[in-house]
Amino acid sequence: MPVDAKSPRNSRPVSAKADADAARPPLVVDMDGTLTRVDTLYETFAAALFRRPLQTLGAFGVLARSGVAAFKDRLSRIASIDVETLPLCEELVLHLHEEKGRGRSLHLATAADRPIAERLAARIGVFESVHATENGHNLKGAAKAARLVELFPDGFAYAGDHKADLPVWRAAASAIVVASGSLHRRVAETTPVERAFDGRRSDWRAWVAAARPHQWSKNLLVLAPIALGWSQLTAQGLGRALAATVLLCALASLTYVVNDISDVAADRRHPTKRARPFASGALPVRDGLVAAGLGIPLVLGASLLISPAVTACLALYTVTTLAYSLGLKRAPLLDVFLIGVLFGVRVALGVAAASLEWSAWLLTFSMFFFFSLGLAKRHTELIRAANAGTSEIRGRGYRAEDRDLTLVFGVSSMMAAIVLVVLYLVDEVFPAGVYAEPRWLWAAPALMFLWATRVWLLANRGEMNDDPVVFALRDRVSLGLGGLLGATFLLALI
Repeated sequence: MPVDAKSPRNSRPVSAKADADAARPPLVVDMDGTLTRVDTLYETFAAALFRRPLQTLGAFGVLARSGVAAFKDRLSRIASIDVETLPLCEELVLHLHEEKGRGRSLHLATAADRPIAERLAARIGVFESVHATENGHNLKGAAKAARLVELFPDGFAYAGDHKADLPVWRAAASAIVVASGSLHRRVAETTPVERAFDGRRSDWRAWVAAARPHQWSKNLLVLAPIALGWSQLTAQGLGRALAATVLLCALASLTYVVNDISDVAADRRHPTKRARPFASGALPVRDGLVAAGLGIPLVLGASLLISPAVTACLALYTVTTLAYSLGLKRAPLLDVFLIGVLFGVRVALGVAAASLEWSAWLLTFSMFFFFSLGLAKRHTELIRAANAGTSEIRGRGYRAEDRDLTLVFGVSSMMAAIVLVVLYLVDEVFPAGVYAEPRWLWAAPALMFLWATRVWLLANRGEMNDDPVVFALRDRVSLGLGGLLGATFLLALI
């Protein structure tokens, strides 16, 4: 007959295994890069920088005078990060819960500031104690090793992710490694490795996703003045315009990096945006800040080789985008006004690069047109928020009851843009005598009207699934109308 699990014959091995599990050395777990996929120091720095930039930069004085621990404390006082949404090493967390269930003693030891460590420990719910940076003592490397040897004189196991943890591993009885193979091999040379987990690794695909190359299609607007003012164009002007477009694409990608870092807390609570590289931990916030900090001045410097006017346009684009990311995106209506400004800057960049004549009608049209498209995106978000029973768009400043306002402002701005196209044709295009059959151009306002009404119909239904410009490049009806618009200009030339 089978032996019952509760019989004395079986109880002895089970009890012996439980005693063996409980007798294993306490497991001490690092936090940044080990338990979490991110480094909370850089996360806190970024949050503080976008909340109070001057105070944050002033904190470097504290770093110089009082050291890293005081610097971390100052940053924590400026801004607090949302530990509830920090991406975790899920496999390690599952392992910790299993170890806790077997009776193992678990402890958190981190160089992060104590308040952050305590909040994360409460979220995980398995640690018996928390040891962190406080009172001017930075708990990292050799300092952490000395503290743990003092706390656990009978030995401990340690889970870490970085070469800075090597002194701790050398003092430990066993190791858990959350890192790539090279570090794993170094740890194994001195300490038995219990388990190994994949650490955070950024690759080129994450950088491509952060750069959002699909958004570069918006920058083709730089070439719009060339299409309309082709009779003034020279080969040199065309080359400068193409070079300016490339620089704008690079600059746009760098500002998207800044925007994603500033939005990281809101993105982590969003059903789809939480998969973005910085929100998910696929890219470290530190690397994004370095890339933007070095890349933006480099692009602006390169633009001086084209012309000072191009540099001025790109600088205006940068300042406006950074102001948007630093907080103006949370100001209702002002945020979409700035979107309109950014599209207007694209048109101005094309004119400046190709040395064309300025058109007040064209610049004004672009402002109204893209202000309306920005409102279409916000209106869609408000419709979806209302359908989901939420009262606001998180991180944007809009409330559900604002959807009537966004509808009125958006549709009226689009109609104004259509009128401006008509005025542009009458006042500038027809008198210029550039087109052999300019009457074909009367189709342009009608085609734009049809596309705009389609956009707003879908937005009001909550079906505008993407940025309207990106949507236009994927929607068959939009592509068809765009083809007809291009044919209209060709027929006008013949």
